[in-house]
Amino acid sequence: MAGRRVTAILACGVWVALLPALAHGFELRTDLPVLGQVREGQFGDGIEAPIELFGDLGVSDMRHGVTLDTYFRLQEDFAQWTGETDFYSGVLRVPNAVDGLDVQLGRQIISQAPGTIFDADAGQIGITPWQSLTFTAFGGQPRYFEPTYGAPSLSQDEQIFGGNVRATPLQGGALVLGYLQQQRDGRPLRQLVSATGAHSLTEWPGLPHLYGTFSFDADGQNIDQVSAGTQAFIWQPRLLFNFDTGYYKPQNNGKLVVTDINWREDAAFQLFSVSQMLQFRSGLRYHVSRTVSAFADLSYQRYEQIATSYVNGYVWGAGLLCLPGADGLEVVNLQYYGADSAGGDVNGVRASYENRVYDRIVFRALVDVAYYEKATNQDNSAVASIIGLGYIILPGLIGELNFEANRNQLFSEDFRFGFFITYNVRYRSQPPPEAGLRRSWTADDKRPWPWGLAEFGPASWSPNPQPWIGTTNAAGVQPGGTSE
Repeated sequence: MAGRRVTAILACGVWVALLPALAHGFELRTDLPVLGQVREGQFGDGIEAPIELFGDLGVSDMRHGVTLDTYFRLQEDFAQWTGETDFYSGVLRVPNAVDGLDVQLGRQIISQAPGTIFDADAGQIGITPWQSLTFTAFGGQPRYFEPTYGAPSLSQDEQIFGGNVRATPLQGGALVLGYLQQQRDGRPLRQLVSATGAHSLTEWPGLPHLYGTFSFDADGQNIDQVSAGTQAFIWQPRLLFNFDTGYYKPQNNGKLVVTDINWREDAAFQLFSVSQMLQFRSGLRYHVSRTVSAFADLSYQRYEQIATSYVNGYVWGAGLLCLPGADGLEVVNLQYYGADSAGGDVNGVRASYENRVYDRIVFRALVDVAYYEKATNQDNSAVASIIGLGYIILPGLIGELNFEANRNQLFSEDFRFGFFITYNVRYRSQPPPEAGLRRSWTADDKRPWPWGLAEFGPASWSPNPQPWIGTTNAAGVQPGGTSE
């Protein structure tokens, strides 16, 4: 309860401090999904009934272009009477206080070096002396939200700082040179010197896009990460091809296992590897017709588990995306996927259907059946399914009731009843004499990300939530993983 009170007080204080800026006009953004479920506890401790509120609130278009964005989560289990609070983001940005100066302060996402992303209490300053050149400096303390059932296992005494230079000397191209230092408990973990580049060859057949990154750890004197890839249309615009490869080595201890988790540069990766990983990935998307597109994906990973012992792994998938009415009101997705590694293999099929033909009503269903075999000679099958009925109550206000039926190694049968309600709109202030707020935008085609339609093909490279109706552009995804 104390954590939730602190979160509420901080949020209210920031908003009150902005009242003078709000007086000069603004746009208010609200995205407030509430998700709930009744289910059996995973550890045999009775029934769970968690209710979660995700708060994604923001205000923009104030004086000097000031913006404020917040993102938090509140959870209460009304069966176990336990709760959780996470405050992921609360960042104030002033992009035009001085011409060419951009300042950000607060809890925010820092991803200024290849292969790194931090949620940190930090500040960023950007200077743009010319349109094609930007200097950025940043620094702060990362925060970690660990899904553990005990005390946090990773030290919170951690700092990051650095900067970069971004240049766009050529049309369709960009180059970023940067530096990042990360330290924990007063001990340097990484001193990354990096370069990232991308270029689109718009005059070439197929419109190829090339991209790559390189990071060198000056502290450990080792190459931390190298990646390169390309994406292009081949033969005809309806066939999109993507290929990329990467090398990753987040530590410089040779073949030794780092036992202290606080000395690990990548705590998750170093749980199963003492050295490096090599990866290749390729994908195809073909626009068969106005209503059907097909995709196929294959990736290969090789990492050193212990000294001189390597593990090879494969992940693959293929499927069809169908729009029966060619208008996106009905969506059928059929997929086959699989994985094979030292721990075993899995093969599965997934089918989903969404329908919003009827006014303000949305129906969706998904079923996933997989069979797996472990290296320990154990095998089993798993089934996951969900069916939901949603209704657009008001513009931007959507509700859904859903039912899940699952079978896996933890539960021979698992039934869950759930719901979500989401309110996603924007309001813009009106000048006198029409003073007040007027709704300027609604997002009736969105659903909360935990209930997003699963995608395996090239569309899965995008980190963005899938839209409610599940439509994807026939061309696939933009380079760098953002959907068109």
